[in-house]
Amino acid sequence: MNVRCRFLFGAVAVALFVPCSVWAGGVCYVSPQGDDANSGAEAKPFKTLARAQQEARGGAQVILLDGTFAITEPWRFDTRDSNTVYRAADGAHPVVSGGKFVAGWTPDANGRWKTQVDLDDFRQLYVNGKRAVRARGPAPEGTERFGDLQYFDGDAGHIFPDKAMASWRNPSDIELGYYNSWAHMICKVKSIAADGARARVSMLQPWFMLASRKEGVQAVTPSYVENAIELLDEPGEWYFDKPARKLYYLPRDGEDMSKTVATIPAIETLIDIRGSIEEPVAAIRFEGITFADATWLAPNRAGHIDEQANFSFAATNMFERNGFLTNVQNAYLKSPANVVVHAGRGIRFEDCTFTRLGGAGLDLECGAQDNVISRCHFFDIGGSAIQIGDVLTPDHHPYDPRLIVQGNQIVNNDIHDIGVEYQDSVGVFAGYVRDTVIAHNHIHDLPYSGVSIGWGWGEADAGAGGYVTPYKYETPTPAANNRIEYNHIHDVMRLRNDGGGVYMLGNQPGTIIRSNHIHDNHVGGGPGGIYLDEGSGFIEIVGNSVYNVPTPMNYNNRCQDRIKTCNEHDNYFGVAPGQEGFSQAVAERAGIEKP
Repeated sequence: MNVRCRFLFGAVAVALFVPCSVWAGGVCYVSPQGDDANSGAEAKPFKTLARAQQEARGGAQVILLDGTFAITEPWRFDTRDSNTVYRAADGAHPVVSGGKFVAGWTPDANGRWKTQVDLDDFRQLYVNGKRAVRARGPAPEGTERFGDLQYFDGDAGHIFPDKAMASWRNPSDIELGYYNSWAHMICKVKSIAADGARARVSMLQPWFMLASRKEGVQAVTPSYVENAIELLDEPGEWYFDKPARKLYYLPRDGEDMSKTVATIPAIETLIDIRGSIEEPVAAIRFEGITFADATWLAPNRAGHIDEQANFSFAATNMFERNGFLTNVQNAYLKSPANVVVHAGRGIRFEDCTFTRLGGAGLDLECGAQDNVISRCHFFDIGGSAIQIGDVLTPDHHPYDPRLIVQGNQIVNNDIHDIGVEYQDSVGVFAGYVRDTVIAHNHIHDLPYSGVSIGWGWGEADAGAGGYVTPYKYETPTPAANNRIEYNHIHDVMRLRNDGGGVYMLGNQPGTIIRSNHIHDNHVGGGPGGIYLDEGSGFIEIVGNSVYNVPTPMNYNNRCQDRIKTCNEHDNYFGVAPGQEGFSQAVAERAGIEKP
């Protein structure tokens, strides 16, 4: 029968006059212990999410009971799923997992254990819920560079001081990691050969050349070597021999491998909500669900030529500027998230958890509008926690206004311990977006910046910026009217340099940075506070409390005199608790609000 349903979205009741399913109130239940032949009633739940989704289309509510819902392919949503709700049962903690369990461990040499794994490749391993470390070690002192870096296919790389490296297993799976100021770059080894008493390590092209010649900061001297069984010497480290499909692990103290629960994230996308600008997906709500165990495998194939904020250099559409290579209009490539909202409107994630992820946590992209991420927990994530919008041409000069990412709210979330694989990652990244609210979040313990909004260093703005570029736009980007307010941001910038608690790029008329509590961002580098970088314009900074950072208010937007377009006033800079002038009111109001 058809009934009329009324669901609550936030504090507003939205009447959805659509057909519902036959259960009372348009509700069905799903449990890992259920059966897809069941009725979907509370006492007879379905087993799989796909079965519950099939019945829910049309406007029903799906209640997830306790347990882990293992999926082997992305859980996909389209316009047929609009006006549905997926929420945890009262007191339940359901997990949507893309993980594959590993068993059958047997002892190996040097205290290691091994098992066979039926996967082609992977990049993460969790043991008893704790992220294990892919076998690695520091690059030895005395490492030298060699080769011509003018060509895409030229032989280039490093000379390592010990020729023993030339006999290492599976050299083309080995990676070298490079740190330089704000960037964390990863380059793949192509081959290793003995060179007298040393080892000649040739790097995979064109990626090594791009990392060495790209604009910004470059890969110079490797900081570490990763993914070689010869480096597996610390408890908690692992190595996957791809040709043999054999996994090796060195247990931590107290780990009994006969009882250990080991999980490999085996898929790259957990949730894919995908509409079009003509027919966006609308009004799907997720509540109280954990999204876990997904990976990102592109770095295994080509490395990660980081430019900034976990965006990487593209091997196309580039030109040379001042002796370095750059992508035209800074069209760098976003590192994808494991949960994606593409052309979605009114999508809500509330009280959800995002963890054990190898990419970014959540993407709102390509016409994503009026979505809400509220009271969610983001931690143990390889890349950034939340990414809003993008930095390509359809983002800074869209051919259709429906492409603009706007009206999204990121509120009352706890974001910490992200960027665990890519140290250039940020808590919340937003590209060319407008009417975005980032408010009342607790953002802490990150390797790089807390919040980063804008892109382009002024080059995509009307009239361009201070750099030579092949062409200029005469119209502005959509970036405008964004609000970064009442956030508590501390202990970020722990590993990388040249970022801040709040970092801005490009013209953003009507944007306000207000009443944020920012402090103790100075372990890895500065400036650490509020940072208006190149091209930042038409931004108001008011009522913020910033202290225990190298530079509370940093300007690097003097080109075209854009600094004069910004209005900084009535802030509390450099005043710590206990000092005269400290604002207790700002500190108390910032951060996650009480329910």
